[in-house]
Amino acid sequence: MTRLLFFATIFLVSCCCFSQPNYLVSINTNPSKGNLFFQTGGSPVKPVSILDSSGTELFWADWGLKGWDFKVNKNNKLTYFDRSSKAWYVMDSLKNVVDSVYCLNGYVADNHDFIALENGNYILFAYDEQPYAMDTVVSGGDPNAVVEGLIIQELDSNHNLLFQWSSWDHFNVTDNVTLDLTNASIPFIHCNSIDIDVDGHLLISSRNLDEITKIHRTNGEIIWRWGGAKNQFALLGNDYPFSRQHCLRSLGGNRYLLFDNGNYSNQYTGTSKFSRAIEYLLDTVNMTAEKTWEFVHPDSLYSPTISSVQRLPSGNTLIDFGNLQLSNMGSVVCEVDSNGQIVFEMRFNNGQNLYRAHKFDWFFTFSGCMDTSACNFDSTANTPDASCLYATFSYDTIVASGSYFWNGNTLTSSGDYSILLTNSVGCDSTAFLNLSISNSTSILQNHSIPKTIVKIVDVLGRQTKAVKNKLLFYIYNDGSIEKRVILE
Repeated sequence: MTRLLFFATIFLVSCCCFSQPNYLVSINTNPSKGNLFFQTGGSPVKPVSILDSSGTELFWADWGLKGWDFKVNKNNKLTYFDRSSKAWYVMDSLKNVVDSVYCLNGYVADNHDFIALENGNYILFAYDEQPYAMDTVVSGGDPNAVVEGLIIQELDSNHNLLFQWSSWDHFNVTDNVTLDLTNASIPFIHCNSIDIDVDGHLLISSRNLDEITKIHRTNGEIIWRWGGAKNQFALLGNDYPFSRQHCLRSLGGNRYLLFDNGNYSNQYTGTSKFSRAIEYLLDTVNMTAEKTWEFVHPDSLYSPTISSVQRLPSGNTLIDFGNLQLSNMGSVVCEVDSNGQIVFEMRFNNGQNLYRAHKFDWFFTFSGCMDTSACNFDSTANTPDASCLYATFSYDTIVASGSYFWNGNTLTSSGDYSILLTNSVGCDSTAFLNLSISNSTSILQNHSIPKTIVKIVDVLGRQTKAVKNKLLFYIYNDGSIEKRVILE
């Protein structure tokens, strides 16, 4: 009950300051196990949310500007970005913030992606704006231009710098062939995701370069460049290059999954622009890239910015078409099987964009008694503890001389007595007394009384007859109690 009141209090206090996401679950046919994690964008500020696999809300909280890229990271803890302090926060399953991570050396962490590793290390990146005399690079360039580079840092668990990579040492502003290099501001890279390949090296997605880059995690050298003007891979089959992509993820075995926003897809397909989730197999010997799987929504959804994709343990794929404002929609999150069949879909109203949506078999730890037979059973608990309480029964058979003091009263008559003992969690206990009052001068004389059954009771203390296949308590006149089960 306490936990339910807590959530109710959050709603009553906070509902005036933000609005909950408005969504419709349009398809729900046996999706994968797990909970959905997201924070919708737009104004007013939206809460972070966790939904179960059917779309039922399990948790939401107003964290203000905190909550961007709300997900379970590689260290099995929640992480999210605070757009106010420019830090990544780490939260355990008890909802304790256990760390906050900032870029070092004067750089300001970017909000696009963050890795919290199992060994306690962190990988994050920052945009690095520098003055650049672009008139020395291109005709008509601005001599006072500001060009945006990229800094990647790896920190240990104590926030000591282990590795730093700078794009200024490896990329040239002319690598970008789509931006106007005569502009005053040139964000020519715009990294939007980072991952670790199975060999331990880094992978980055640079939206404005239309490029995926693999970087050596020790010496910082570029291992390969895929996509964009500096592409090193030949595309096999009947396919076309990705453009303005997001959310690159390594699947192992040189297989890579990404969300192709498809900003230039119309140039290759001759149709209206559309987005897709796509998986590639890279041959790093022959330097080829082959499409092995893709999903295009039946409605040809086009999300020119943000969006995400995630391969689930079941083999299904979760896809977030995060910005559908050009279609007067908010966003669409769908889960598809390996054949491209939609098994789950939820649609958000216009103005409610989703930077990313993730699915994890994870939830906050709520410890409590999970035994339904206990009187303090907690239906909200998902982790058992040692708090279970059970109703108890005590049985006494007493032979007393003249009178007997019990439960604050002096008893002078033989008979059966009982008292109900209650506690704060409603765990009622019952004490039973079978009293025989004797006028004999010596109670010891009663020890010669033959041992006989006074009564038989069940586990709830109810008097009963001897029955088979049921646990019963046999109470004797000498005060002893015997548990019996008479089998067929």
